[in-house]
Amino acid sequence: MSVNLLPSLYSPSSSEEFIGSASKIALLLQKVVKDAEASSKAPFRILFNGEPGIGKSALAKYLMHLLRCDPRWSVRKLNGTQVRIETLEEIAADLHYKDLFGNWRLIWIEEADAVPTVAQVRLLTILDDLPNGTAIVCTSNCKLADFRKRFQTRFKIYEVEAPGPEEIQGLLKKFLNDPRTILNIATFACGNVRQALLDAESALQAAGIATSQSLNSS
Repeated sequence: MSVNLLPSLYSPSSSEEFIGSASKIALLLQKVVKDAEASSKAPFRILFNGEPGIGKSALAKYLMHLLRCDPRWSVRKLNGTQVRIETLEEIAADLHYKDLFGNWRLIWIEEADAVPTVAQVRLLTILDDLPNGTAIVCTSNCKLADFRKRFQTRFKIYEVEAPGPEEIQGLLKKFLNDPRTILNIATFACGNVRQALLDAESALQAAGIATSQSLNSS
C-alpha cells in the first residue's frame, strides 16, 4: 500500500487528488475563492449536483479547506431534512455577527433537494442577503428540474459526472497492489467512487485475514 490510510477515510486535499470531472471542478473552486477574496470576501453560493458517490461531498469539504474554515466553529453542516424554518431563523440571526474564528463561515447543506418546500422559500431570502465572508454549499442527487427555478438561479451549479473505470483504477492503486482486484472493483463500481473505496477496504481486510491465517498455520 502506498499510503497509510484506509480507503474509506480518503479525502482529497488538492485538485490533483480528485478524479473525473471533480478534478476540474476543484480547480474552478480555487478561482471562485480567489475572486471572492479579491472582492472583499463577497458571498457566494454553490450547488454540486450528480449521482451518489462521485465526489460531491468531497468537493464541499475541499471548499471548506480552501476557505480555511474551522469545522468546529465556522461551519454549519446540515442534511436537507434538518432544514426547517426554525433552523433557518437561527442561521439568519447568526449571520449578523462577525465570525470570531476565521475570515469565512460556511453553511453546508447535504441532500438539498430534501429541504421542505416552505423552508426553500425562506432560504431564498437568506441566500439573497448573505453578508461578506459567507458561503453556502449544497449537494444534491436529484435532477435540477426538481428544484424550483428561483432556487436554482441563486446558485452557481456544478454538474459532477462519474469518473471512468480507468480513473478509478488509478485511485485504487494508492491502496491495492493486485491489478486484477483493482480492475474488478473499478469495473463493478460503475463510477461510484465511494463504493469503490469501500470495496478496496474490504479487499484489504480480506487479504489481512488470509495473511494472518497463513501465518498461524505455518
